[in-house]
Parts: sequence; structure tokens; C-alpha cells
Amino acid sequence: MKYLFLALSSFLAITAQMIAGNNFFIFNFLDLSLILVSYYAVYRSRTQALFVGSLTGLLLDAAMGWPLGYNGFGRTLAAFIIGLSWKRLNTRESWVRFAIIAGASLASSASMLILFWIMQRAAGRLFIGASILQALVTSFITVVLFTAMETYRHNQANKSH
Repeated sequence: MKYLFLALSSFLAITAQMIAGNNFFIFNFLDLSLILVSYYAVYRSRTQALFVGSLTGLLLDAAMGWPLGYNGFGRTLAAFIIGLSWKRLNTRESWVRFAIIAGASLASSASMLILFWIMQRAAGRLFIGASILQALVTSFITVVLFTAMETYRHNQANKSH
């Protein structure tokens, strides 16, 4: 049942991303699936984050008509980087969180670029520029969301005491 919920949340994130991306320009540079992967890597199980990363990547590949596996590998790599870094580094500072998520997003994009290169497919400068902008926007929004969520949880814990 748990993995059915993970699959449903992955599907909803991809669907929301596609609908919002068509209607609002900023959502073209906000990666909701990476935010979802980050959430599971940080606050839940890293195994669940790997599952969500691979599933959202495969769903993205299917939705965009790419060969299956490009985004799946990239999202799984991002989940691994975020989970490992969050466990080993002091993530109390916002800039550390920003750097971890931005680095994971850039590693995901770099892995897709390498797969494009290996498979002899064209990926232009637009992909690189959009990947950098997407990493910055997604990292900023994710840090703000995580900080707000932790502040809310902290305030709720203080109210109950």
C-alpha cells in the first residue's frame, strides 16, 4: 500500500508539473518531482526516495517521449546524492541545503547529458542553461518549503508541551 501511495504521488507531481508548465512560465524551471524526491530522501526512507526518483523519471521519460531511463537514472542519482549528503553533512544552514539540492539537480541533468552524448543524441546549450536555472529555482523553493515545514512542526511541538 505504501508503494502505491508513492506511485500515486509521483504521478500527481508529474501531472501537476505538466499542467502548470503549460500555464505558468516559472513552472518550466521548477522541478516538482525533484522536490518530491528530496522530501522522501530527507524526511522519509532513502529507499523510498530511490523508488520515487526512478518512477518519476520513468514517468517523465514516457510523458516527454524520450527513451526510457534518461530521467529515471538522473532522478535516482539525485535521490541518492540528497539522501547521502543529508545524512553526512550538517544541514542546519540554508545555504548547505541549497547546495545539496542544487548539486543533486545538476548531477541529474549532467547524467542525462552524458546519456544523450553516449546515445549520440543532440542536446544543445539551451538544455545546459535551462538545467542550471532549474537547479537554482528548484533548490530555492525546496529550501523555503522545508524551512517552513520544519518551523511549523517545531511550533506544533512547542504548543503541545
